[in-house]
Amino acid sequence: MTKKIFVLLTLGLVLFAGVAYGAKIKKKDAEAQLEACNTRNAAAEEGIGNIEPKVNGLKDETAALDAKIAELEERLAELEAQPRYWGRYTVKSGDYLYKIAADPIVYHDGSKWPLIYEANNDIIADPDLIYVGWVLFIPGLNDWKVISGDCLWKIANSIAVYGDASRWPEIYEANKDKVNDPDLIYPNQVFTIPR
Repeated sequence: MTKKIFVLLTLGLVLFAGVAYGAKIKKKDAEAQLEACNTRNAAAEEGIGNIEPKVNGLKDETAALDAKIAELEERLAELEAQPRYWGRYTVKSGDYLYKIAADPIVYHDGSKWPLIYEANNDIIADPDLIYVGWVLFIPGLNDWKVISGDCLWKIANSIAVYGDASRWPEIYEANKDKVNDPDLIYPNQVFTIPR
């Protein structure tokens, strides 16, 4: 229905324009202009038809992203509501003692896994068998082996150390015999962490 109205209006405008300017338009010319108009209209409708699925796809993607954002915000709120246990580690899927000890927030040195095992031998019968959800006690760190990318404030900021970057001078003072310049530390240096 709207297409017929559009065609009639276009034809009427073409005839009106011819009359308004004092020119007579021939039926053949009017039909050619009408055909050109119909061709442009069909192309426009095809373009709209091609764009609509893309728009709907983008709307679906946006809705999925909004749902994911809401899920992540909910998970973040849950994590923030959980009490924090310094010196505690909750076993996750795929964990084993060496991997836990190698974690940067624990010792970042896998060879220290026996410390975790000994501190938790009341629940760990076999060091090769730990289970998801167990909360393991992580004994206090007495030293820190520097890895690439470490600096004193980053070490102090580690949860396993102080969880406070501003306490880096304490590490520097305790290790002045190993550190000439607090801005220059090197991988494999071992620092004492004062408690």
